Amino acid sequence: MERRLLFFKKFLGKSLFVTMIFLLAVVVNAQGAAINAGFETGDLTGWTANGSATVVTSHYNEYGGAVTYLPPEGSYFLAISSGSANVWQTVSQSLTFLAGETIGGMAAFNWGDYSGYPDGAMVQILDYTGAQIALPFYADGSNHTDGYNGPWTPWSWTALSGGTYVLQYAARNTGDSGGPEQTFGYFDAAQIKGVPEPTTMVLLAFGLLGLAGVRRKLQK
Repeated sequence: MERRLLFFKKFLGKSLFVTMIFLLAVVVNAQGAAINAGFETGDLTGWTANGSATVVTSHYNEYGGAVTYLPPEGSYFLAISSGSANVWQTVSQSLTFLAGETIGGMAAFNWGDYSGYPDGAMVQILDYTGAQIALPFYADGSNHTDGYNGPWTPWSWTALSGGTYVLQYAARNTGDSGGPEQTFGYFDAAQIKGVPEPTTMVLLAFGLLGLAGVRRKLQK
C-alpha cells in the first residue's frame, strides 16, 4: 500500500509538470502568427501580391552608390519594385490579433530616382474594410539625395483591440514609371509578440492550483 502511495505521489509530481508544459503550450499557440513571415520558403506563400514583387536572397543597386542589400534575418527577403506612376505595388496578408499583441519587422527604402520624383515605400496596417489605421514605416525621397539607399529599419505596431487586420507592404513610383533604376521597398522578419488570452491564463492558474492542492493532501 505504501509503495502504491509513493508511486502515486511521484506520478502526480510528473503530471503537474506535464500539465504546466501543456497549458503553457496552449498559451503560446493562442497567439497569432504570420504565414511565411520571413519569406523563408523562397516565394510568396501565404501572401497576396498586387504588382511586381519577388523573394530574393540579395539585391544589388548601383544608382546613388553601389550597395547590396542582404536579409536582416534568415536567407530571404521581399523586394517590391515600383511600377506605374502613382500606383502602390503591394504584398499583404490578413492576421488575427489579440488586444495588446505587437507585430514588428524590418523594412528598407531603395530610391531609384531623383528630385521631383520622390517615390516611396511603406508598411501599413489596415482594418477589415481596407482602411489604413497605422503606418509603422514610411520613407520616400523627399528629404534625401538622389538615389538614396536607405538602411534596414525596425518597425512595430500594437493592436489596441482584438480582431482581424491586414499587414501590407508597398512601394511606388511618383510622376513617372521609373528613373535611372527602379525604386524598391524591402521587407523581412515580421513577428508577432503576443499576450496570453485572459481565459487561457485563468485555466492555467486553476489547473495548477488544483493539482498542487491534491499533491499537498497526499503529502500529509
